[in-house]
Amino acid sequence: MIPPQIDLTLRHLAHFHPAISALSLCIPMIFAGPALPQDVQGGRNLPILYGARLDGSRLVIDVASFGCTDASYFSVHLDPASMDTYRLSVVPEKQDRCRMSVHVITLSLNIPAVPNLATTRFLFMNLFSAPITLPRSEP
Repeated sequence: MIPPQIDLTLRHLAHFHPAISALSLCIPMIFAGPALPQDVQGGRNLPILYGARLDGSRLVIDVASFGCTDASYFSVHLDPASMDTYRLSVVPEKQDRCRMSVHVITLSLNIPAVPNLATTRFLFMNLFSAPITLPRSEP
């Protein structure tokens, strides 16, 4: 929110100079909070996935790592959306605090038990991205 004294001053000056009018449009952006990924599962931000596939009763994902990330850093959460559809979220359990340059790794995670897994549909809640500039780590 713009402090009232700044807002009133900019509105007053905008009548005299068009550049001030343009500046008054930028001020709300300065005071706006940062945009964050959607929170799911207890208020934690979901990591970006660079790939995902089902392998039997496991979920194989590609995620960014700084050198220490392994399967214990994530868990799979399922929320029912309908009778045969679940919202699937890959949720971070801890943060990778190593200092290696970021790269993409492949991890295999257990999927919680669901009835009739072969016909179940999943809606991913995580965002997906292409690892255009990130190198891929060899398994």
